Amino acid sequence: MDKRAHGIMFHHFHDEEKHIVGQGSISADRLYNMLNFYGKNHNILSAEEFLHRAENHTLLEKDVCLTFDDGLLCQFEIEYPVLKQYGVTAFWFIYTSPLDGVLEKLEIYRHFRFAMFHDIEEFYSEFFDMAKRTYSDVSSELQTFRPEKYAVDFPIYTPNDKRFRYLRDEVLGVEKYNGLMDRMILEHHYDVQEAAEKLWINASQIKELHNNGHIIGLHSYSHPTVMVHKSQDEQKEEYEVNKRQLETIIADKVIAVSYPCNSYDKNTLKHMQDMGIQIGFRANLADIRLEDASLEYPRQDHANILRAMEADK
Repeated sequence: MDKRAHGIMFHHFHDEEKHIVGQGSISADRLYNMLNFYGKNHNILSAEEFLHRAENHTLLEKDVCLTFDDGLLCQFEIEYPVLKQYGVTAFWFIYTSPLDGVLEKLEIYRHFRFAMFHDIEEFYSEFFDMAKRTYSDVSSELQTFRPEKYAVDFPIYTPNDKRFRYLRDEVLGVEKYNGLMDRMILEHHYDVQEAAEKLWINASQIKELHNNGHIIGLHSYSHPTVMVHKSQDEQKEEYEVNKRQLETIIADKVIAVSYPCNSYDKNTLKHMQDMGIQIGFRANLADIRLEDASLEYPRQDHANILRAMEADK
């Protein structure tokens, strides 16, 4: 386990009724056991205490905080009660386009993958086949792709996880990728509207979290998977709109950020500084800093902790 002060990164949770099991999702019991396991060798701090120590440069090597990305309803309904029981607050990094009624494709597509397929490998097989049939360059790209050289700072990714992300982000691009996914959704008769009702938290829930001591942070407006492909003005707009909406909801300043899909650059950090952001988090433990350590705290993916728990048995 990592010894630097860091965050623990969570996304998806499942239960036996409303929220489905998916790649990387965990149950409430699993979360509670994970906190007990990690707490044996680390100091799990509430968000405000982690921020206070970070600002005063008094964080210890074993200090950690909990972070939840995307603002998902499964987090609020499954994980939030566990945090109450454990007596700790967290950072919640929320992208806000769903608050405007946008059915953001990133989360819709993820839910589709696990609602309509037996497992992620079944989805990958169908997706890769469709991509190869539709675009002539995909076969050669997959043949020459070397997963061991891609996303090396994310050990939780399988070779097919990496192939999928490479096709989505580097080969297809947004328009072609969305076109393929939308075709698959139609072919499987997946009900997008019904799924959307189970995916994101609302403004009153965000306010409740803030009122109970959790720190609400930026995660962009629309959650691009590759933010650095956007212009400086587009990046700035993504975060400024996000900040404006969250501050209206919580009636307070937003001073934290995590970068969607770990995609950021020096321009992103400059925007954060200009907006008065005091603390930022990456999405991995890589010892890489572009400019400002206070805006680039590392995070441990919860999946790595699960592996350590299994190895400890």
